[in-house]
Amino acid sequence: MHPLEKKTLKILERENLLQAGERAVIGVSGGPDSMALMHVLARLIPMLDITLAAVYVNHGLRPAEAETEKSLVAADAIRLGIDFFSGAVDVRGLAARQKFSIEHAARLLRYDFLEKTADTYGAQKIALAHTADDQAEEILLRLIRGTARKGLSGMKTMRAGRFIRPFLCFPKSRLLDYLDKYTIPFQLDSSNTQNLYLRNRIRNDLLPYLSERYNPDIRQTLTRTAAILQDEEELLETLTESASAEAVSIMQGTSAQVYGDSSLRPGAYPQALKLSLDLFIMQPRAIQRRLLEKCCWLMACEPRSRQIEHLLQFAMPSTPAGSLHLSDGLRVTKINKDLNFTYPHGRGPFRGDLRTKAGVEIPETSIPAPGNYEFPALKKRLVVEEIGKFIPAPGNIFPAGEYLDSGLFSFPLTIRGPKPGDRFHPLGAPGRKKVFDFLSEQKIPPAERKRVPVLCVDDSILALPGLRIDHRFMITGKSTRAVRVRWEEMECE
Repeated sequence: MHPLEKKTLKILERENLLQAGERAVIGVSGGPDSMALMHVLARLIPMLDITLAAVYVNHGLRPAEAETEKSLVAADAIRLGIDFFSGAVDVRGLAARQKFSIEHAARLLRYDFLEKTADTYGAQKIALAHTADDQAEEILLRLIRGTARKGLSGMKTMRAGRFIRPFLCFPKSRLLDYLDKYTIPFQLDSSNTQNLYLRNRIRNDLLPYLSERYNPDIRQTLTRTAAILQDEEELLETLTESASAEAVSIMQGTSAQVYGDSSLRPGAYPQALKLSLDLFIMQPRAIQRRLLEKCCWLMACEPRSRQIEHLLQFAMPSTPAGSLHLSDGLRVTKINKDLNFTYPHGRGPFRGDLRTKAGVEIPETSIPAPGNYEFPALKKRLVVEEIGKFIPAPGNIFPAGEYLDSGLFSFPLTIRGPKPGDRFHPLGAPGRKKVFDFLSEQKIPPAERKRVPVLCVDDSILALPGLRIDHRFMITGKSTRAVRVRWEEMECE
């Protein structure tokens, strides 16, 4: 057995990348790395007791070379006795529609095709041929573009329990030696020699320059650094998960298309989530950054370090309420003591304040009696409950709702949005004030103020449910009847 095959077998077994009886598809482009991976894994089939298939994806970017590559991969797959699949994707079309870079669109569609093929084939794993050289390039790429510590830990040998990279610790030179020894043919991608993309400039210019002028072992140094950071990242990730379980709430857990294109796989990404700032502020700065990054990832957004720093500053108590715009229509809004992550207009390359464009306000609605009153366009519900024997302590403000002395008013009530000239006496305040002034003091963003509920009886405001009741209708020691009013999120079906 060749030393590369031996070492690969040890990695597969030690890191539990492939198990007996599993099926795996291999992404094979026809290049040296993926051809070596296909041959090594094929020769390990008897020892691992696995079933393999090679998958070639035509990106439509090099039509003159694609057919040659496909034929090469298909011929070698047949010779090795493994299955072969191929398909074409429209990279330029996706890049134009979604305004992605060609590289990003190609990666999305390639991974999507590999996953679909794996599902059809019944494969548990998808093998990729990334090497230590690729790891070094990736770390420099992320460093140049801006990333947090997690990004600098580089690629992992297994991601999402499905994507495996058995060659991640091997330099490309070792694979070339293996190909040469067994006279295994491969095709060189002509686009790799063109410095049109940043990754190619790093591969062709920056890494050779660093190796020649500063550190001959720069690739090994970068990959060792990544390995150390990955070990430390595991600990930080455990702490982040613990903090996330307390501070992050999924508000709307519906499935959605990540990039709004019907050719891409749907994922179970939430449509909205909430980060409690009270709990967030208690965390060390390192965990705060990871919590923000995790919220973005949960919302199918890939944040850069600059965006995380903006979010970090935005979350601080000294920063007023407002809204930040991230990629693909994601909005992060600071309201009261929460950061809300939402797609107010769906996923897509939208700009501007989409909540205002949507024009959704609270319709004036009669509340004839206690009960639940839903407002689907707002994804909100007004809950009015009669209180039996329990009467809350006088003057209390309850975070989960507002208690009103129902002996001071009678149904029907009315709920609507605030109007110019509205005034009320906020509980705990010295006197009356304009509703819009109160909302400004509460740091409600201007675009959100028309969506704040106002509960009235005749011409008197009883409460702004979710914020404050009117002082005149509070519970006192003389109260004998009460209602509880809540303004809450509707559960998604």
